[in-house]
Amino acid sequence: MNPALLIAAPLLAAFIAVIFKKIDKVVLGVVAVGNIAYSIVMAVLFTGATQIAIGGFAPPFGISLVLDSYSLIGILLVNVAFGLILLMGTKLVGRYGIVLAVSLAALNGIVLTGDLFNLFVFIEVAAISAYIMTTMNKQLKHTFNYLILGTLASGLLLFGIAVLYNMFGSLNIIDIASKLAISGVSAGAMVLPIVFIFAGLSVEAKLIPFGGWVRGVLKKSNSLVGPLLVTGYAAAILLVFGRLTSTIFIMSDGLKIALTVVAVATLVLAEFTAFSKKNLREVLLFSSIAQSGLVVALFLNGLTVAAILVLVNNVVSKLVLFALSAKIADDTGTDKISELKGVFTKYRVLGVGFTIAAMSLIGLPMFFGFVAKAQAVMSLFESGNLWLPAVILLVSVIEGIYIIRILTTLWNSGKEGQVPSKDAQKEYKLNGFVKVSIVALVIGVLIVAAGILPITNIKEFLSSDFLSFITRSMGGV
Repeated sequence: MNPALLIAAPLLAAFIAVIFKKIDKVVLGVVAVGNIAYSIVMAVLFTGATQIAIGGFAPPFGISLVLDSYSLIGILLVNVAFGLILLMGTKLVGRYGIVLAVSLAALNGIVLTGDLFNLFVFIEVAAISAYIMTTMNKQLKHTFNYLILGTLASGLLLFGIAVLYNMFGSLNIIDIASKLAISGVSAGAMVLPIVFIFAGLSVEAKLIPFGGWVRGVLKKSNSLVGPLLVTGYAAAILLVFGRLTSTIFIMSDGLKIALTVVAVATLVLAEFTAFSKKNLREVLLFSSIAQSGLVVALFLNGLTVAAILVLVNNVVSKLVLFALSAKIADDTGTDKISELKGVFTKYRVLGVGFTIAAMSLIGLPMFFGFVAKAQAVMSLFESGNLWLPAVILLVSVIEGIYIIRILTTLWNSGKEGQVPSKDAQKEYKLNGFVKVSIVALVIGVLIVAAGILPITNIKEFLSSDFLSFITRSMGGV
């Protein structure tokens, strides 16, 4: 099965939508569902890592796509998140169907590409699509800031790639990794390209200080754009960090410490900022920034499995939390936490889905987030790192405090310390909440199920091929 179809199908859909504008939503929906189905089939039939040549030229001379367990996790995550967000925000697609189709193609390309220049091209296409989509919020000043920072990031990324090409005469990631293994290139010689590539990717990954665009773009985003940027886009870019750190980022101890400090500073500062905010979407966007910092820190320390677990938990949880927060803000006209007291007492299913996702985000037992954070902390202890687990536990407490504060407010219609009554309950009217509630509840059930599974099974799933894992799992039922 050729993964290139995951890129070609959305591009074809965009082309069809240009010609037949009246059916752009239908075409987009069909290709989104098709990509999900195709990704699942690819996962089931997957038998081992392979590099697929595109255009008839074998790697490293031609363009290639890499299909392995790592990229399969990425395309499943990106396509399922994209499909669910599209389902919940169909009415908001409007004139942006073509842009969304192109963005889906670009995100799949980012995850699958084995070529650095094509990585740059796919990131550029995804970024341009994001710039256009953020104009939905009518906050053009913030979109312009995003555009400027994104353009600067593209230049830094391209310069870093050019330096690597000058050093190795190749753009193929696997080829560069093999040459690094036999050439004896020093870690010092790799500092310049790594720093430029890291800085270029950090803008889209929302690391501090590169993520200055995030608050302006996401604090008033709707239930389509906001969730897409904090899930699909974040997942694709962070997986690129993981791919590069495990293959061609040969770092000295000093550089690794410096980049880890950037990631950990992002984690700490963003969590404390989220704690101080009073609006739902602002709290969640800073929480997303913090999780990006944690994932990058884990990748930099070689803890790929732990990083993927944390990334999956963040994407799944934020998909629900950000989509519901934006939905509530769209329909009530506010996302100020104090003005949404008791909203879940009327929309209980919505509240249950939101609560499960929030509990998983904190990392409480019986939820998938606990498995992810426990794996991260244990892996760090096993590697001899003591200070980073302490930081993770500290910020988890901060995160728990502001999440519990939010849940208490949204479930309690009365004043603090008082038993809620129907008389004190404010009237809220959410339009089309049934579809969103069902999606949130289904995801909640999956989060709980994943939290109950033994951690060894999840580690096995991430470290072995999909087919053998599924076969063994079914045989044991």
